[in-house]
Amino acid sequence: MAGLWEFPGGKIEDGERPEETVIRELKEELSVEIPEPCLSPYVFASHTYDDFHLVMPLFLCRKWQGQIIPREGQEIAWVRANKLSSYAMPAADEPLVAHLRDLLL
Repeated sequence: MAGLWEFPGGKIEDGERPEETVIRELKEELSVEIPEPCLSPYVFASHTYDDFHLVMPLFLCRKWQGQIIPREGQEIAWVRANKLSSYAMPAADEPLVAHLRDLLL
């Protein structure tokens, strides 16, 4: 889904809990360390694409250690909740925008 804005994260590996996935992926993608107690499950999206079904949890993160540095060549942006809908996103990510907007406004 090149060219679309996505929330950071990735596939859960065998034997991995969703929280462990978030911690691993944020370190790999953004160079930050997340203490597990600083993660809170918030909501999830469920979306069927043509060739697979995706269930994507969204976690809130209260704090992290380190400076955010994109490590996979991706562009990053800090965006106000009421501006998120102006970014082109994969269909599975779009329902999460309303939840974040409601939480943060």
